[in-house]
Amino acid sequence: MWKTLGVVGLWALMIVVPHLGTSAVSVTMAGVVPAVAPPDEEALGDPPPKAPVARREIPGSFATIHFKNALGKTLTLAEARLTMDGKPLPVVENLATDRDAVVFAGRVAAGAHAVETHVTCRGKRRGPFTYLKEYTWEVSSQETLTVPADRAVVFTISAVRNKGVNVPFDRQLGITVHDEVRPHPVSLRD
Repeated sequence: MWKTLGVVGLWALMIVVPHLGTSAVSVTMAGVVPAVAPPDEEALGDPPPKAPVARREIPGSFATIHFKNALGKTLTLAEARLTMDGKPLPVVENLATDRDAVVFAGRVAAGAHAVETHVTCRGKRRGPFTYLKEYTWEVSSQETLTVPADRAVVFTISAVRNKGVNVPFDRQLGITVHDEVRPHPVSLRD
């Protein structure tokens, strides 16, 4: 019982003492640890003025390239190969319908960049119609993506299915590009 009472009293002391304030409240352990008074703020003087923070902007532009599967239920995306300015980007494989994947995000020089896209799709079996299962479609596209100076831009390249009764099989697959310009993401300008 005394042990429990001592533990409860010690916890109460530890909780109450910090809330009493800093005005010369100090707890010493039977004179073993001397009490330390906080320094007087007037004796310290004014703090030195802070140097102004120089506003700067990280040079270059920021670009993000998404690849989106907008083929619908009839076609399956087998793979998409993209290159930007002749350099290959990660290959996108087996991307689910209405999903997108980021294939590039980083700094680029402002101006025009050549992006080539090569998409391979396969038909899906739908109910009793099995003839699409054997078909494979391939389509390629060359786009010029323009990156504005000191801005961020998001490009979305989509594989789409051109629907319609009058659309021949060889023209059912297409590639579209959408861009969105945003303010520079790391700007420290006022």
